[in-house]
Amino acid sequence: MISLKTFHLFFIGLAIILTIGYGIFELITPSNPGIVSVIFAVFSFIIGGALMIYFFRIMQKFKTI
Repeated sequence: MISLKTFHLFFIGLAIILTIGYGIFELITPSNPGIVSVIFAVFSFIIGGALMIYFFRIMQKFKTI
């Protein structure tokens, strides 16, 4: 059985990959004309960056638990 800590790290890692991937996808093949796709991509990169910060902080916390 997978532990809750391992599942949490896996789920956050998957969310990072999906958000960054979506940002890249929006830049390569825009779904909306004009600047809307760029705005979606930037928000996706911001959320991906915040998830990365969260991921590394939670890894440090899990080392002490």
